[in-house]
This record gives sequence, C-alpha cells and structure tokens, in this order.
Amino acid sequence: MFPYLYQSTDLTIGTYGVMLAIAYLIGRHIYTNRLLSISKNINTELLILSLLIFGVVGAKLMFLLKNPEEGALTSWETISSGSGFSSQGAIFSAIIVVVIFSKFSKVKLHILLDNAAPAAILAYAIARVGCFLAGDECHGIQSDLPWAMSFPNGIKKALVPVHPVPLYEIFYSLIIWQYINHLSQKGSKPYYMFFSLLFLWGVCRFFIEFVSTNPIKLLGMSGSQFGALIMFICASTFFISSYLYSHKKAGINPAKNS
Repeated sequence: MFPYLYQSTDLTIGTYGVMLAIAYLIGRHIYTNRLLSISKNINTELLILSLLIFGVVGAKLMFLLKNPEEGALTSWETISSGSGFSSQGAIFSAIIVVVIFSKFSKVKLHILLDNAAPAAILAYAIARVGCFLAGDECHGIQSDLPWAMSFPNGIKKALVPVHPVPLYEIFYSLIIWQYINHLSQKGSKPYYMFFSLLFLWGVCRFFIEFVSTNPIKLLGMSGSQFGALIMFICASTFFISSYLYSHKKAGINPAKNS
C-alpha cells in the first residue's frame, strides 16, 4: 500500500487526496463536455463549482450523521478534517444542487441528471483506487478467499487477509459506467441514465455492505446500506411508474396481459 506519495515534517501528500483530485478533474471534464455538446449556453462553471462545494459539505455531513462517534457536527476540527466522507452524502447534495440549478437556469432537469451519471460513476471508481492504495477504513471483514489481502502498511492496518472492498467497488463501478455509456449511445429516454445509475449503484453497494466493516446503525443495516436501499427504492419506483404510464398511454392493461 502507498498511503502517502510524499511525507515530511512540513508537508504530507496523501494518495487518497491525489486520486480524489484526479477523480474530480476527470468527472468535471466528462460532465462539462457532455453538457456543452448539448448547449453552449449552460453555465457549466457555476454548476461545477456548486457541485464541488455542496458535494463536499454533503459528503462530510452525511459521514458524521452515519458515524457520530467520529466527531461532532459542532467541532471545526472534525468538519475540516481531510478524511471521513460519504459518497451517498455527495450524491444527495448534488441532486439538490442540480434541481435548483435547473429551476433557475431553465435547463431541463433530465439533461443535467442524465449527463452527470457517467461522470459520477467513473469519478467514484477512480476515488476508490485512492482508498485501495491508501489502505484506509474502506477494506472489509476477514476472509479466506483466494483474493483476500492484508493491508499492513495502510492508514488503517489490516494484518490478516480481508475482503478488498475498494477493488469490488472499482470493478462494479466500471461495469455500471460501461452500461450507462451504452444507454447514452443508443439514446435512452429522459431520466433513464440517471435512475439506472441509482438502481445499479444501490444494488451493488447494498450487497457489498455485507462484507464491509461499517457498523450496524438502522434496521439491521449500516448507514451506507440503508442509503443504498433508498437509492434502489427511488429508482425502482421510477421504472415501475414509467412502465405503468407507458402502457396506460398505449391503452394496454398490464394486469390483463399477465
């Protein structure tokens, strides 16, 4: 593991921080290019800046809400810490920002959400590379599987073989990214790319949590697992509603065809 790219008495450059910066820059490039290919009048700089600021704030707040033992919301030292972020908090904050931006900029909401999907999941995969290299608290429970590994030099050491959860997340994220790009190329319906992302991401994260070290918080689930369930339910509700509406519009009764 390589938790630090450079470390001295005056300066420390963490691997995770560098990979997070790379993830942001690549995600930003993909998202802005997709939006500008649709319209040159979208203020992408304002949108990206808002997503960055509120995404970081939401990621930190969600992490502290799910893990109150890590620090208090009233502690500046905790809030300003460079570690402890929740990807789900960033997602929920980003959705709020995009909804508000759509309302005031008069850009259709589905354009903003659908084109964010491929950028978001690829950026997530890159950020998880940072988690793996740093050997932080993202690794899983002890395992005797052939691909289990230890993290003796990680930020959070694991001296026995454990599930390499970041590698699992990188793997499924790249598959989701490929599928989202496939939907984009064939011209999917409005919101289908975005809710496909929520559905697949929610399912994958839900099952990954069974081998993670995140503590149980609510209804027998970890905070991340509960968040993944919400993502899955929201996406499923959209797809079911869309299916029923399309059949109703076409004058088809799904109940009679079953």
